[in-house]
Amino acid sequence: MKFYRQNYVSFSLSILTILTNFLLISCAENRISQCQKIILLTKKMAEESENYRQTTDIKKVLQVADIFEETSQQMKQLKIDDEKLIDYQIGFADIYQGNADTTRQFVAALNDKDINTAKLMQQQVQQIGQKEQDLGTQMNDYCQEG
Repeated sequence: MKFYRQNYVSFSLSILTILTNFLLISCAENRISQCQKIILLTKKMAEESENYRQTTDIKKVLQVADIFEETSQQMKQLKIDDEKLIDYQIGFADIYQGNADTTRQFVAALNDKDINTAKLMQQQVQQIGQKEQDLGTQMNDYCQEG
């Protein structure tokens, strides 16, 4: 009877260990797949904005603002349940919305020949770009953690 109990306890611990490992692996894959969702959207946005970076056509600049806004909405709609990744998701959505708004204000200032506001909006776009880079670096570090 004693031998039976030891084997049963041993078997139970083995099953528990296997289940725990499976759970940990599932969580890691889950985090990785959630990271990939955000990364794919940020890469898409970077490619889109790069296509218009050197344009002087106001209509194209406004199209970029629309793309930023659309990407912000897409980012918000991603199904993310990792709490830290939700912070990054919201951060990128806010950055893209901020970029859309600031770009539109920049165009309006140019149309109004308000050079001071245009310069201010240009500085804000640069600051938003730096925030995006910083957030991307932080998220990449998090996503690469085991």
